[in-house]
This record gives sequence, structure tokens and C-alpha cells, in this order.
Amino acid sequence: MKSSSWTFIVLILTTLLLVAYVHEHISIYRTSYAIESKERERARLNEEYKLAKYAVSRLRSPDLLSQRLQETSLNLTIPQEHEVIKLLRAKTLSPRIEHAGPVRVAFLPLLQFIKEAQAKTSNDS
Repeated sequence: MKSSSWTFIVLILTTLLLVAYVHEHISIYRTSYAIESKERERARLNEEYKLAKYAVSRLRSPDLLSQRLQETSLNLTIPQEHEVIKLLRAKTLSPRIEHAGPVRVAFLPLLQFIKEAQAKTSNDS
């Protein structure tokens, strides 16, 4: 009777260990699939970014602008370098971001304040 109960306990423990082992491997595979999916998405977004950046730079090119001006027949010309006035942009301040983390008190400046206070009181007398 004792032998069969020990065999049953060992069988249950072995089964639990095997289930835990399989569960860990499944979670590793799921994680690796998620990582691969994110890498593919990142590569796709990176390619879209490069294409959009190229399109913007192409739209800004002087050759394309002059070609489009000729197509629309507006009789506009691209200004010469001495006709261009560059305006400086005013710097805009970004909104202050509140930090929700713990406030850290610098300890060494407090010691410096104490030294200064002691020096002032000892020289005054």
C-alpha cells in the first residue's frame, strides 16, 4: 500500500513537472513569435518612413517645383540667391513635463550649507 502511494505521488509530481516544462517552452515560443512580429512591423514602418522621407525631399526639390510651375503656367520663377530672405524662427518652449517619480534631495549641498553657516557664525564672534 505504501509503495503504491509513493508511486502515485512520484507520478503526479513528474506529470506536474512535465506540464510546467511544456508550459515554459510554449511561452518561450509565443514570445519569440511576438518578437518576430514586432521586428517585421518595425521593418515595415521603417520602410514606410524612408519612402515618405524620399517623397517629401522629392517634393521640395527645386527641379520638380520649377517643372510644376511650368505645367501650371503661372509665370513664376524660382528666386535667385540674392532675392531670398531667411527668417529665423522663434524658439518655442516645450511644455514642462511633470515627473511623478520620487523627489531626491541632494545630500552633499546640504552639508555645504551647514559648513557655510558654521563658518559665518564662527567668524562673527
